[in-house]
Amino acid sequence: MKNRMIKNITACLFVAVAFIANVNAISPKEAPVPYLSYSYGTWGDAVPATPAYEPNGVVNGFDLGIGALKSPSDLCKDLNGNIAILDAGNKRVVIVNSEMKLVNTIEAGSGKSFESGVELKDPQGICFDKHGRLYIADKVAHAVFVCNSDGTLIRKIIKPISEIIDEKTEFQPIKCLIDSNNILYVLSFGSYEGAYTFDENGDFLGFFGSNKVNVNSQLLSDRFWRHFTTKAQRERMYRYVPIEYENFAIDSKNFIYTVSNFGEQETKGQVRKLNPLSQNILYYGKKPNTQFFGDIDTTWSNVVERSSLVAVDVDEDGFINVLDFGRGRIFQYDKDSYLLTIFGGNTNQVGSFTSPCDLVSVKGNIFVLDSVKGSLTKFQATDYGKSLHEALILHDEGYYEEALVPWFNALKADSTNWMVLKGIGLSYERAKDYKSAMHYFKLGENNKLYSEAFHEYRTEVLRKNFGWVMAIIIALLLIPLIKFIYRKARHIQPKPVDHAEYISKNRFPFYIMAHPFKGWEELKHEKNGSLLYANIILVVWFIMQILEYQYTGFSFNGNRLDEMNIFVILGSTFGIFLLWCVCNWGVCTLFDGKGTFKEVWIFSAYALLFYVILIPIIILLSNVLYQGEAFFLGLVQVVQKLYLILQMVLAVKAVHQYTMKKTVGSILLTLLGIVLVVLVILLFVSLFTQMWSFLETVFQEILMRF
Repeated sequence: MKNRMIKNITACLFVAVAFIANVNAISPKEAPVPYLSYSYGTWGDAVPATPAYEPNGVVNGFDLGIGALKSPSDLCKDLNGNIAILDAGNKRVVIVNSEMKLVNTIEAGSGKSFESGVELKDPQGICFDKHGRLYIADKVAHAVFVCNSDGTLIRKIIKPISEIIDEKTEFQPIKCLIDSNNILYVLSFGSYEGAYTFDENGDFLGFFGSNKVNVNSQLLSDRFWRHFTTKAQRERMYRYVPIEYENFAIDSKNFIYTVSNFGEQETKGQVRKLNPLSQNILYYGKKPNTQFFGDIDTTWSNVVERSSLVAVDVDEDGFINVLDFGRGRIFQYDKDSYLLTIFGGNTNQVGSFTSPCDLVSVKGNIFVLDSVKGSLTKFQATDYGKSLHEALILHDEGYYEEALVPWFNALKADSTNWMVLKGIGLSYERAKDYKSAMHYFKLGENNKLYSEAFHEYRTEVLRKNFGWVMAIIIALLLIPLIKFIYRKARHIQPKPVDHAEYISKNRFPFYIMAHPFKGWEELKHEKNGSLLYANIILVVWFIMQILEYQYTGFSFNGNRLDEMNIFVILGSTFGIFLLWCVCNWGVCTLFDGKGTFKEVWIFSAYALLFYVILIPIIILLSNVLYQGEAFFLGLVQVVQKLYLILQMVLAVKAVHQYTMKKTVGSILLTLLGIVLVVLVILLFVSLFTQMWSFLETVFQEILMRF
């Protein structure tokens, strides 16, 4: 008894020590973040992801000792890494450092003023130039105020007078930024021409980067009907104008990044990188593809919700951060618009927001401003995020082998991230380790890059084994020659063809495959078809379809192997075959067809034989070819399908004893019948679903009442 007690006490102590050790082992960085972190996989569906950023603090006006921030509207940073908050409601600028400690406040009209001074009415945008001068865009004042760091007014930029500006257009500045050449860019509310540009002296230079009209089906329809309407009717029609920019940012190379929302007709390219010619050069991978920014999923809780993008920022390393006002999330992309991470949320927790309005990045940290909470939230990269960024930077600079270490560090944190797996694969490919590259490309479900690595690996293997390969090819080519010489030496004559040779049931399916034009007629007249062999062909077809789904070479396999549905394959084989036989027999019975349902079944199954035999050949080819040789695979598939059509036409003609014209007509009516049957089935399923839902609702009402 005493020994048992000692053992129990010892076990409890071990458990306690282990628990304490585990608790101490959890660092703050490993603690869960207060929001759902996810990303989008290669199939476009949302998948859980390891957080790349975590909240590192939140401050408001009371924390800074300056009173509440009232409706803050914009953020910017200066050359020293300080962050300026435009406290619009209090008409002041609050400057904090990267640790969110107060540096300075600039009150409206403080210090010396020029003319009437800085009279802020509805300030909405702010920026610094390289000399530390402050620019404030005021919508209601219809001006951009240029001030010194102490708030002293230098100049006031108002609506310029120019032939290219409509006199009726109001100058209502809402956002501003300035490049390294001191060219000022101003977004004006209601202006569709793009950003106003001014030189260092405040002189107007022109417009920059106008958005194009979003072309959609409604626009094309209206353009067509305009040709048939009167002038009065055209004036009442909807006017299509370019989409306004919501916000913009500038990178270290003076490229302007803009963010727009396209409303109900949401399309790709909401974020753009404009060159000096106002052309978008921000591509998704390779030109001319563009990314869809924000959340791909738009339906939540039966309500259609779309991302409402309000701000964009580019950090020192070229990573693009985009802010979603509607859901309070931050989306980060690399230079090629590949999504890296999503974080944040729309709650009251730390790291989430009520009404986020702007963001800015400083020294790898991201700061987000909330206009309703009147707060500034700082996010810092987690160990996973740091590894991911380091790997991408090294890879972009050409240090592929060096990038492997941070890539694998990131992989330890998130083993399913396709971006990480792709990066590792590319690093191995640059190091000419094609086999390893193929492995990681396959894990990352990247068919294209896998195919390129496979091509190089196959070339490498063939080069190393060239002697063996050539010996096998020569041996295969010599076999017919050796056989011919042997027959000549032995004076063996070819076996005479007996045209009256009897074809057994076992051979008939293959005989028809080789002799389609006379084989079908012989099958009809001799009634030598076998229902057993027909069903065996169908079963083998079903099995081959499963094998094709699973084992088609990865370079050509676009199927989700984790979502294979055996019932879908069953329906696409046996289901379609059954529909074909039923509809063909029913149609041809009405048009004096001579075939019974059993004969239609047997003939149709026999017609599939060549199609089924080619499936394993296609699977084999898909595993030895790469995407650049897809022509050869496609050629085999075309032959497979064309021969199936030929066999099916001849089978229908023979089984019903039709002319060719009547055969084609019956096949078309059969296909129409299949479509009608499918529509009826779908209608029945829909009605059944609605009836079931109604009965379920009634049952729940009864339970609630009793």
